[in-house]
Formats: sequence, structure tokens, C-alpha cells
Amino acid sequence: MVRFFKYILFFLIFLVFVGVLAVGGILYVYSRNLPDVRNLERWKPVQVSKVYASDGSLITQFFIQRRVYVSIDKIPDHVKNAFISIEDRTFYSNPGIDVVGILRAAVKNLSAGRIVAGGSTISQQLIKNLFLTPERSFRRKVKEVILAIKLNQVYPKEKILEMYLNQIYLGHGAYGVEAASQVYFGKHVWELNVCEAAVLAGLPKAPSRYDPFKNMEGALNRRNAVLKAMVEEGYIDIHTAKECFKSPIVLKERDEEEEDINDYFTEMVRLWFVNKFGSDALYKGGYKIYTTIDKDLLRDSHYIIKDHLEYLQQQVGFPKLTKDEKRKFLQWYEKQKVEKLKPGRIYIALVESRRGNTIYFKIKHIRGRVSFQGSLRYARRGTPFYVRYLGDDRFEFIPFLEAAAVSIEPKTGAIRSLVGGYDFGKTKFNRAVQGKRQPGSSFKPFVYTTAIMKGYTQITQIEDEPVAIWDPTKNEEWVPRNYHGEYNGTVILREALARSLNAASVNLFLALGYDPVISLARQMGIKSKLPKVPSLVLGSAEVSPLEMAGAYNTFANGGIHCEPYFVEKVVDANGMVVYHHTQNCKRVIPEGENAVMVDMLQAVVKEGTGRRATILGFPVAGKTGTTNDYTDAWFAGFSTNLTTVVWVGYDFKKTIGKKMTGARAALPIWIDIMATAHTDKAVADFPMPYNTIYVPIDMETLKVANAECLENSKEILFIKGTQPDEDCSGNEIYLNGEKPEEEDNFILDMLGEEDGIQTAQ
Repeated sequence: MVRFFKYILFFLIFLVFVGVLAVGGILYVYSRNLPDVRNLERWKPVQVSKVYASDGSLITQFFIQRRVYVSIDKIPDHVKNAFISIEDRTFYSNPGIDVVGILRAAVKNLSAGRIVAGGSTISQQLIKNLFLTPERSFRRKVKEVILAIKLNQVYPKEKILEMYLNQIYLGHGAYGVEAASQVYFGKHVWELNVCEAAVLAGLPKAPSRYDPFKNMEGALNRRNAVLKAMVEEGYIDIHTAKECFKSPIVLKERDEEEEDINDYFTEMVRLWFVNKFGSDALYKGGYKIYTTIDKDLLRDSHYIIKDHLEYLQQQVGFPKLTKDEKRKFLQWYEKQKVEKLKPGRIYIALVESRRGNTIYFKIKHIRGRVSFQGSLRYARRGTPFYVRYLGDDRFEFIPFLEAAAVSIEPKTGAIRSLVGGYDFGKTKFNRAVQGKRQPGSSFKPFVYTTAIMKGYTQITQIEDEPVAIWDPTKNEEWVPRNYHGEYNGTVILREALARSLNAASVNLFLALGYDPVISLARQMGIKSKLPKVPSLVLGSAEVSPLEMAGAYNTFANGGIHCEPYFVEKVVDANGMVVYHHTQNCKRVIPEGENAVMVDMLQAVVKEGTGRRATILGFPVAGKTGTTNDYTDAWFAGFSTNLTTVVWVGYDFKKTIGKKMTGARAALPIWIDIMATAHTDKAVADFPMPYNTIYVPIDMETLKVANAECLENSKEILFIKGTQPDEDCSGNEIYLNGEKPEEEDNFILDMLGEEDGIQTAQ
């Protein structure tokens, strides 16, 4: 019997020896080629990069993983304790693994005949996320155990916990406790209470199953389980837990206004950043990008453009598509994926039939119908058009018409709003920046400014008569025509610009020469090619709305051009400023001459093609622009607070609609944007430099008005010394301090008490 027990003892010792050898062998085999946990010293977690508006509010985020890294000292004890209680109760005492937990999991796995439980500690979970694949296998589990032990040999517990709490996935694209705090509760992790901390701690096990947005009951049960664990571990008392048990989970309200903005402006920021710092930095680097944008004005401008384009499309009706346009749309139609329509998304549909104001259409295998209140004359079978899916088999018609709008702050060149089209989901082509279209008559102020800088005045006379100019490109004569087909003979500069007289403008341009006009336009911000042809004055060159906004902003800024910009600074994840905008401003137009030009552009609003803008009730100036066949409609204008340029047209160049001028198609959008931007804001009048003078001019004789001709007079701004020196009665006017005759006192009283002039101090 004794010998038998000896054999048994030796056998057991042998088994233990073999087991130790086996375990040692397994550990040796699986420990080879393992990553070095010391590499975590150089670990840079993927973090979200954020884009901010000028007021510091968040606009959008760029990320692969939505993560904002926070140091352990910023994470409250009750948050740390909540996770430890439910995920790894022996965290502070174990060597990286929980042997009891592993044995318990092994029993479960043997009973199930497969791996159903892991018994993982916080250290093991961190290792799995950072170094290993999520596969469930014996091989991976052994590697996980080895690395978890090594991790605890190299790093203190607080550092391991910090990395874990910043690495774990907690649902809704949120990685780490700070990002999750923002997603679920709209607050920082250090602002969470015990109840909220328990909600987050319950998520790692199954973020989707316990998502409080989708499964409130499951989230409540899981939160309560965390609270019980915290009581059992002595982290909170039973009274605190009971208070939480009775409390509902109060989540952040998912307000549309707080949703990320993904539009033409944010795409412009994305491209700028990637070009400067690279794609990895944007999506992984945790940068903060501070922009110039006015978030409210950006949203409002988008909705203003959307509403106006929908109205305009109804006014002009369903457009006739060119062959090239139809071919392009059909190519896009074939490429789009429509297994299942997504609410809010814009699709290209094909007309199948129409009845009254209803279009019946198909999107591949899906049928639908949509209402359109305009003419459907060209909505023929097989014609492609845009619709937005609203859900529940409902659709809305999306206009073909497009628009772009840019708003800039005069003193700095900061872009406050930029909208590149009807909807970013319709097409990502940014018409405000990438679109080059003919500006029409909105180009004329560059010519008239050149004239003022060469000594012309607002009452200088030019001929509004047809002139035949040989066009070698077409091998024929070109004759500029006025909008109404009539010519006015001799006119003054002020009238020619206010009424947008083409023939007069061409004659002025020819008198000035190409080079000085092109040079001035370049200095004011026009970067596109400007050909030396007579039609340039009528806007035949193609420019972008952003270029036009930058140029007109020079007028608004007293003749000083500030290069438009949209990023103020960039801060990296460590808080270091890695980019800061340097203002680039220089004087282009002398102050006095600029003031005279602004007065002429105010006349466009008060007396000419921009009269609708007077409804704003504060001082504005600007110019309409319309191209041949009403292909492009523009309005470029400004106040002392803001410059805004609006373009309207089709992507494929064709007539917008009959008589769809800049005043009809673009100006109403401009008015609404400017009205919104100036709500509850004081608007100063345009400055009057010391070397300028307002003089009442008799519009018949073009001399200084006196009592006899005051009814037909206008107050017109001049550079001092360029105003008329006679009144409408032929009397000489003294404006240089000489003593006037008694009968001239009335005229001097009108001009001002000091030196017979009216000036702004």
C-alpha cells in the first residue's frame, strides 16, 4: 500500500513537472515576438480634431475615433471607482491578471465547449485594444496574460487606468470617458456626478446593448448594477446608491442646432488643414482649429439661399436640360447606390410621367412622386432631376438652380460666412471658391474706380453711344448694347454706373486703357485671368464669388485691401499654437477716391439697379451684375460692418429665366443675408475723409446748385478742388477762404460755414 502511494505521489509530481514544463513551454513560445509594452511611452492615442467658430462654439469634428484625451488628475475618483467596481475589482492589487477570474472563466468555457467568458482585467482589456486582435482564441488569451503582467511591471496603476479610460469604446463613436461624457451628457468628465459615472461605466461590456439613447431600460439596469458594485466595494454608501436608483438618466438633448456642421465651409477648412499639416494630423492628432466664421450667419445664409432657390425655381419652372447636361446627370444616376433610401439624402430620379403639378418618377427600382408648383413643360419622360427623401415614402423637389454667397468683415478680411451651393449633400462642388463665372456689370466698379483715381469726377461726362469694335476671335464686329436697347447720348459717370449703361462703360474703359484697370482689379483681390478685351468692362472674364467679395471688401474698408482668410489659429493636442494668421492688408485706393467711389455705389442703391436694397434701412452700397442671356446673376455690396457677394445660376451655363437679372435673382438673397447679419447691430455711415466735400449739383447744368435750381439738385461727393467753381446761374464760387460777394452768401451757407465746405470731423 505504501509503495502504491509512493507511485501515486511520484506520478503527481511528474504531472506537476510536466505541467510546469508545458506551461513554461507555452509561455516561452507565445512570449516570442510580442510587442514591447515600453512602446506605450511613445503612445499617441488617436484623438478628434475640432473646428470652432469665431465665438468659440464648436462647428464640427474630424476623427477616425471620437476621442479627447484627459489626464488622470482630471478624472474624478467616483468615475474611476465606477469602472474599477464593475470591470476589475482587484485592479489595485492584482499583477495585471485576476487568477480567480481566469479560473472562473475557464470553468464557464469548458462547460460551454467554447470561449464564452474572458475574465479580463482592466490591464488585459487595455492590452487587447492596443496590441492584439479582438479574436477569441487560446493563443491570443495567453499573449494577453503575458503582456498584462509585463504592463504592470513597467507602469504604475494610475497610468494604466489613465490609458484605459481614454482608450475604451463607449458607443456613438465615442472613445474614452471625456468624449462619452460630451456625447451622452453634454459636459466634461470632471463635471459628471456619481449616477452619470455609473452609466458610462456600464457601457464597455456592450455599448450598443446598454445605449441609453436606444435602450433606456437596459441602461438603467446596467447603471444600477454598477452602483451596487460600488456599494459592495465601499466606494459609495447605500444612501447615495438609493438616490441614484430613484433618479432617471437625463441625457443631453440632441438639438439640431448643436449637430456638427458638415458643409462647404467645413470642407474648405478640411482641405486647408490637410494641405498644411496632413490627413493623419487632422483625423488622429486632436488639433483645435479656430476659424473666423459666424456660426449663426453661416446657418442663416444656408437657409436663406435654400428658400430663395426653391422659390426661384418655381418662378422659372422645370429647366430644359442641354444634351451634355442630361448625359452627365444620367451617368450620376447610374452610379448612385439606392438599395435602401436614407431620409434626408438627395438622389437623382428619372421622370416617368407627370399629372398636374405632380411628377411620377423612379430611382432605380424605387418609385415615388413629388409636387412641383412651377411649369413642368420640360419634365419629359426619362429626364433626370433631384429629389430629397423625407422618409415614409415622402419626397421633396430639389432645385437645379445653384447659388453661392460670401460675407467678409471689412477691417480684417475675416470670412464670416461662406455658402458654396444649395446643399452639400447635393454636390460637394464649392461654387463660392471653385466656381468661376462671368460677373457681368458687377465688374464695372473697377473701371470707374480707375477713372476716379485718374482725376475723373462723378459728373465727368462720357458718351453712351454704340461703338463698333472688331473681335478677331469671332471675325466680326462687336457692338455693346444697353439692357433696354436704348442709348442716352452724353451722360455723367454717376448715372452711367447707377443705371449700368454698357455702351458708356465700354467707352470709358477704352479711354482709360486695359492695363490700369486690370492692375487695380489685381490689387483689389481678383486673381483669375483678365484678358485685354473691351468686353472685360462688362464682366466677360470668369471670377469666383470669393474673389469678388475680397475686391468689394476693399471699398468697404476705405480703400485698404485685406486678403480674405478663414483660419485664425491652430492649436495641437499639447496646447501649442502651431499656426496663427498674420493679417495681410495694404492700401490700394486713396482714401478720398475710395469715398467718392462708395458714394457712386450708394447711388446704385438709391437711384439705380439696386434700389430694392433701400428696404434695409441702413447705409449700403453695391452693384448688380447680369450676363448675356441671363446666365449669371450677381449682387456685390457692403455696409461698414460687412461685405457680401451673391451669385445665382445653373452649374451648366444656360439662361436662368426671362429677365432674371442680378436685381431679381441675386439681390433678394443679398438683402436677406445682410438683414440677418445686421440684426440688433449699430451700422455706421460710410466715412467722409477730410479731403472730400459734398456739393449740391444742379443735374441740368452740372454746376453748383443755388436757390434758383435747388429742386433739380443732388448732393454729390468730390475730392476737394475737383468740384465745379460756378453755380447754375454762372456765378463764381469761392471755396478757398476768399471773401465772397454779398449775393453769394446763400451758396456758401449751403456748402458749410467753414471754408464753404461740408466735411466730416
